Amino acid sequence: MSNRTRYPSQSYGAGRVYCEFELLGGGAAATLTMSTDAANVVKSITRSGTGVFVVTMKDAFNKCVYKSGDADDTANDGAYCTIGNLTNEGTSTPLVFTLYFRAAAGTAADPAAARRIGVTLVLRDGSGWGQT
Repeated sequence: MSNRTRYPSQSYGAGRVYCEFELLGGGAAATLTMSTDAANVVKSITRSGTGVFVVTMKDAFNKCVYKSGDADDTANDGAYCTIGNLTNEGTSTPLVFTLYFRAAAGTAADPAAARRIGVTLVLRDGSGWGQT
């Protein structure tokens, strides 16, 4: 039997960049705060409306292969977030995406102060095999 605690990390595809970082809610009408990990890859976050935040990355990437946003539910209120409207793929301009935060009923809502929002991005840096 193999030792599962020493299982090697594997991925499919060349030129993959994995970004996992955390943002913190700021309460009503406030922008999100970046964690140290986020500050390494995120240039800015702009609140553009209730529960809507535009995130500008520091770097350009060829393609976003996967994206996910996940709000903690320590308040047990069912709130959630999603990521959409990714722009600037395959250009020399840094990637930009929109993070939407919702109350359990699906209505736009700003995340409570200190609510943790996890963001996962799998990006291709352009050195890959030319997939689309």
